[in-house]
Amino acid sequence: MGAPDRPRIRRRSRAERRVTYALKVLALVALAAVMLFAVLQFVGRIGSVAVIVFGAVFFTYAIYPLVKRLNKFVPLGWSIAIVYLGIAALAAFAFAFVVPALYDDVQSLAHAMPSIVASIQSQLVDPKNPLVQRLPEPARDYLAKVPQQLVAFGERYGAEGASRVLTFLLSIFALVATVVIIPVLSIYLMIEEKSLIAGFMRVLPEKWRPEAASILRDLDSVLGGFIRGQILVGIVIGAFITVALLVLHVKYAVLIGVAGGIGDIIPYVGAFVGFVPAVILAFVNDGWQHALVVTIVFVVIFQLEGHFIAPKIVSDSVGLSPLTVIVAILIGGELLGVLGMFVAVPVAGILRVALLHALPRARAPQVAVASADASPPDVPPAVVAPAPVVPKKARGARA
Repeated sequence: MGAPDRPRIRRRSRAERRVTYALKVLALVALAAVMLFAVLQFVGRIGSVAVIVFGAVFFTYAIYPLVKRLNKFVPLGWSIAIVYLGIAALAAFAFAFVVPALYDDVQSLAHAMPSIVASIQSQLVDPKNPLVQRLPEPARDYLAKVPQQLVAFGERYGAEGASRVLTFLLSIFALVATVVIIPVLSIYLMIEEKSLIAGFMRVLPEKWRPEAASILRDLDSVLGGFIRGQILVGIVIGAFITVALLVLHVKYAVLIGVAGGIGDIIPYVGAFVGFVPAVILAFVNDGWQHALVVTIVFVVIFQLEGHFIAPKIVSDSVGLSPLTVIVAILIGGELLGVLGMFVAVPVAGILRVALLHALPRARAPQVAVASADASPPDVPPAVVAPAPVVPKKARGARA
């Protein structure tokens, strides 16, 4: 009696395989978007705790490379202590010299604000102004009312917002979180790094551990690259703005540069934060020609940040295009405000790593390079060891 005929398995065509693959990609993208929304919503519900946790992670990633280098020569505890003493010395220097100068500039700017508004109004209604002459009359009337509207808006919302920020900054919780909880939590993260990773690996099935170790390396590269890179970008952009405004003799150059550097912790925001007040001050004090020169300088800074500085320092490690970064920032800002704008880019980078590992054929070469360059998590070999090979005799006995 002959063996029964096996049913023929129809091989799918190339077009069918491509359509199936595209549908899987779309499904994963949709799942990633839902996960991003859920993560941001969850972070919004635990705002205070999220600030402490993100602050500790941010602080740890910022200082850990220096701690690891010092750890080659001295024990880990001494490495952390040396770095913390250096940070304390820098903070003392800033409070002794930088903060008073910035406070004086803020006070001076606040006192000069009424005259600045009056000067802007006179420039906008001046019929001899060549820029205003080319505008239609309704546009000129609207521009003449803009300064007063901005002042009214600032008086209505600015004072309330400033009082809330000041109350928060002076609150006991904020002081304890900033000075005590975040540094202490960062110490525990650095000391217990190996045990935390090893404990996480032991929870996973043995066959998943090598892939999990690879994912952790990629996540470490993304988060560390973004945080350290964005700090460096902020310092560079702040220095560029300060030097450029000092050369162009724009008032409050140091204050604007510091604000731009701090604002650039959120990608592409710092240059815009410095651009608006710099152009207004140049326009008020020296006319539209000077404001035009300042605008050109900021356009150059924008181009340098968008096409050279940020891609070389941040985008290569995070693996996101400038368009993706901007869209992620807009989504994060819409959901969680300033905090959402800050966490949107690393969350998007994490989701990208998840997608690349879920779709092996779509893995980008730069992720593999980043994973190779990044220091692998210190996991005991026994934790990620492959499954034992069964001898042939034993397999024959089982059969």
